[in-house]
Formats: sequence, structure tokens, C-alpha cells
Amino acid sequence: MSCHSIVRIGPLNSNDGCYTALLRSSITNYFTTSSSSNEDDDDDAEKNGLHRVVISNRYFDASVVFAGLNESTNVITPSESTVEDGIILVFDSSPSASQDMCFDSLNKLHESAEKSTDLGDLLRLCVGVCFGPSPLADGTKASEEEYSRRVLWCLDRGYEYVEADMSPMGMESGHNDRDKEGFARIIEAVSSCMWSSRVMKKRAAVAATTKAAAAVNTGNENATANADTTTSSNPKSDAEREKSAVASLMQGVDQDNESRNKTDEIKQQEMAFHELERVIADAKNIRESSQNDFMSDEERRKRAGDTALRMMELFDKLGFGDDEEDSDETEASSLPDGVELE
Repeated sequence: MSCHSIVRIGPLNSNDGCYTALLRSSITNYFTTSSSSNEDDDDDAEKNGLHRVVISNRYFDASVVFAGLNESTNVITPSESTVEDGIILVFDSSPSASQDMCFDSLNKLHESAEKSTDLGDLLRLCVGVCFGPSPLADGTKASEEEYSRRVLWCLDRGYEYVEADMSPMGMESGHNDRDKEGFARIIEAVSSCMWSSRVMKKRAAVAATTKAAAAVNTGNENATANADTTTSSNPKSDAEREKSAVASLMQGVDQDNESRNKTDEIKQQEMAFHELERVIADAKNIRESSQNDFMSDEERRKRAGDTALRMMELFDKLGFGDDEEDSDETEASSLPDGVELE
């Protein structure tokens, strides 16, 4: 691929980067083992020191490189381009975490990363690593307060907060759940992100070519048949035969255009649904923080209003607003003269 999406992940220094290195290798290993079509490319990437994977789903293929916060990507050939698409901040979520790897260490890390790199915002995750159940899942008041504090910090800076159990059992579980959590949620976020390096799959290209060719052949056969059966008393000119062939061809092209339009519409709706999931997750975090009295009424109203606007925009993309308008128009047209909807 000629373009690569860069995701910055950190910290990765020798003293406190073991959790980050584990998460990065787990992500790349997951996509490497789940895809066999790009093994040669992945081997070359590893030899060049790149932690690169190819994200492939039913809609697109994308090349994604997981690089350190200040790591150079010059090993990528000059003929290829890179785009900064996201950042993943990692910390030790255990109560015994060192000062350099605890959650509060992310403040300085985030500020430094924003100054040194033109960070992307397509994917922003804040991952608390543990081995086993989350330390904040004990149900105590202190744990609830700490969880809400972390979520609010992430919301203010555009991150999604994820607590990931990196034990073997934790990394294997949850991938088939509808509402994914932990490592499964990280994999889902990476898989569904609309990367700048994506190359859309042209699933209808071959079918379109076949239909167009069939339409041309049909048009030519019809024109030939008409020419053979035409009597001297009612001859068809070359222009008329050409017009008939073009009409047959355009009929096939119109049908193919309609098919492609439907495919594009489905893709756009899929993208909107992915964004809707993120909005719903943000709304859930706001509600939990409000219920625990960790957010003022003014801040809650502002965040709720912003979330509602995002949701309305997504509903418009999905066409829900049009149905409501059509319903209102239908209802209004059925009212007696002189009566209006309130």
C-alpha cells in the first residue's frame, strides 16, 4: 500500500514501557494471526522494525503502524506516505503502580505528545492494563470515584477509556459479545476505525464489468437480429441500430449504478452506526458520573447537549429524521381544513 496510518502508543521507554510493549505486541499478533493473506508484508515490516498490521474487513483494507510516541517512521520507504491517525496511552491500573506508570502520569505524557507530534484523532484510547479483574471492580465508593475521575479526564481530551485484562483468559474473552469490553474492545476499535490509509474494496467492480459487457453483447445481438429480419419494405438505418444498442447498454449501466449506489449507502450507514456506538458510550459515561455526583449540573447539561447534537446529526445521516418529517407531513395532510398540528 502507498499510505500508512500511524498510531502513537506509549510510554515505551525501558523503565516503564513493559505494559505498552505487551499491549502493542498483543494487538499486532492478533491481526497477524487472523489474516494469512499478508504474511509476507508482515514479515518484511518486522524485519524493518515496524509494528505494522493490515486491517481488512468487508469494506476496506488499511495499513496501520503502531509506533512509539516519539519514534521515527523513516524506515518506511520514501515512495510511501504516512498519516498520523491516533494515539493509545497505556498505564498500570493496579494500586501498586509506580509513579511513572500510574494514571496521573498521563497528564504530562499527553501534553508532551501533543506538542511533539501532530496527533491524529481517528482513534484515541486510554488503556488501563491489569492481569485479572479490574482493581476498580470491587464496588467500593473510592473505586467508583476513581473510575469516574478517569472517565472525565478521558472525555475532556477525546479519549475512550478502556480497562484491559491482559491475562491469556482476558485477551481471549469477549470478542463475540455485542458490547465488548477490555482487550476485545481495543481490537474492535482498531478494526472498525475508518483509517486514512484505507483502500475501499471494489466488490461490485467485476460484476459491473460483466454486466456492461453482457449489455453490449445483447445490444449488438439485438441490432444484428433486427438487421437480419428487416425486410426491404421496412429497412433500419445504421443510426437506428446504433441507437437500439446504446439503449440496451444504458439499461444495464443504469441497473449497475443503482446497485453501486445501494452498496455505498450501506457502507455510509455502517460508518454512522460505528460513530453512534461511540456517542452512546460517551452518554453512558456522562450518566454514570452524574449519578455519582462527580459532575456539576452545568457541566452535565453542557456535555449532554453536545452528545445530543452529535446523536441528532447521526440520526440525520441514517435517515431517521426524514421518516419523521414524512410522518408529520402525512399526518398534517389528513387533518380537516383549518386544523393545524400544534
